[in-house]
Amino acid sequence: MKRRCARERRCTYLVSLESPGEDVHELAAYLSKLSIADFEVVIVDTSENEEHRRVLRWVGKYIVAKAGIDPMRTALGTASCEKVILADAQVRYDENALDHLCVLLDLHDVVEPQSYFDPLPWWGGLEAGSILLHRGASRSRDRSATFAFRKKVVRHRGLQFAETFSATDIFVRRTPPALEDWLRERPRSLEHAAFFFGLPLALILALLGGTRWFGAYAGAVVLCSLAVAIRGRIGAAEFFPLRACLYAPLWLLERSISAYWALFLELMGTSRADKVPALVRGERITGAASSTANTR
Repeated sequence: MKRRCARERRCTYLVSLESPGEDVHELAAYLSKLSIADFEVVIVDTSENEEHRRVLRWVGKYIVAKAGIDPMRTALGTASCEKVILADAQVRYDENALDHLCVLLDLHDVVEPQSYFDPLPWWGGLEAGSILLHRGASRSRDRSATFAFRKKVVRHRGLQFAETFSATDIFVRRTPPALEDWLRERPRSLEHAAFFFGLPLALILALLGGTRWFGAYAGAVVLCSLAVAIRGRIGAAEFFPLRACLYAPLWLLERSISAYWALFLELMGTSRADKVPALVRGERITGAASSTANTR
């Protein structure tokens, strides 16, 4: 017999909770509103924080899991609804975005909305600059902080083969992570080899042509990245203040530095698996999952 979504809820909302420093009470209030609005709420917690369990087990299906678990596999195994939204703990949908997303899932296999940061500390500004660069260059999202999918389609085809729609006109607020959590995520750039060439090229130009060549190169990078970020802000000015564009060249610098940081950790044999939350990696989530345990 086909399992039906309890109380005919319209969608499952699965949140991946990994940092023990989350404001769990604010998160519980947000998830409670979703539950009242007829969403099935599932919390997958790998933080090993007792306060999380004590507070969140009352607002949804609470699952304690090992670090490195695949939220996608968990969603396929635990979600009762055909439509599923995956989100990290910093994502905050409003009612209009949720309604629009559910409608789009009737038309598409996977829907990826556009996230933005509010408030905007300096490290959040760097991430906002990254988002604007991706919007300006390709009009697509840069990473999977949240997305939605139809369970049946993804189960049969796999996420990598499902039809994906980038809903760049649906804006979803993200609160910036704590600074220490953001710093832990920095060594993740080995997947993007292009970032290895920025600093060496600048050094070569400085050695061969002095400050004149170096200045021309740095100026070109700054002007081009600003132009792309300003282009990406078109249609999104309500959610990205103009100062977010100024962070775009700084984000390129940060990525170049972090690329070598990641390489150093790799050469030292340091595992990066626990440094990058599963839902915010540059690639889509398709890997194998660990088993879940301790359901509420």
